[in-house]
Amino acid sequence: MNSIIEKSKETFFNYINEAGLDPYTLKNHVVEVERWAKKILKTHPEADEETVLVGVWLHDFGHYPINSNEDHAITGERKAKALLEKEGFDKEKTKQILHCIRSHRCKDVMPETLEAKILACADSASHFTSTMYFDIFYRQKMENYSYRALDKIERDYRDLAFFPEIKEELTPLYKAWLNLLNSYDKLEY
Repeated sequence: MNSIIEKSKETFFNYINEAGLDPYTLKNHVVEVERWAKKILKTHPEADEETVLVGVWLHDFGHYPINSNEDHAITGERKAKALLEKEGFDKEKTKQILHCIRSHRCKDVMPETLEAKILACADSASHFTSTMYFDIFYRQKMENYSYRALDKIERDYRDLAFFPEIKEELTPLYKAWLNLLNSYDKLEY
């Protein structure tokens, strides 16, 4: 019998494969989020690892099919709830996982539990150690994409504050990304 973590991981990859495309490169992103979550979990053994890791694998579940009318955290929460209920997963733990998913963006719902803060921080940290900012910035510059990479960097850097040691560790990358994107923006070609 698969654990709920493995089932969530399998469901996530099936979901991406069935979508037939991955413009947000979520396959790579979620693996990176898991790496950061496990790092934070090592220093916070009081956190419920299962809640965090199921949240990791399902937090971006609402991205595809692309629906610009609804925040992916809302869509993901609904889809994850259906999956966890279908699997007969514990109701109280399901609530905790759904809070992690819904609050991972630190937008209209803020993380209230340690597990939700771990997911929010791991998600933000993963953006600093991938190509996400450059991908957004490139689309913004070349395709008149409205989502602003520099705004995203600032929000992500803010959300690292849940774990000051992670924020301190990533401050050099934060500064480097700002320098890179500001320099790139000045290029004329």
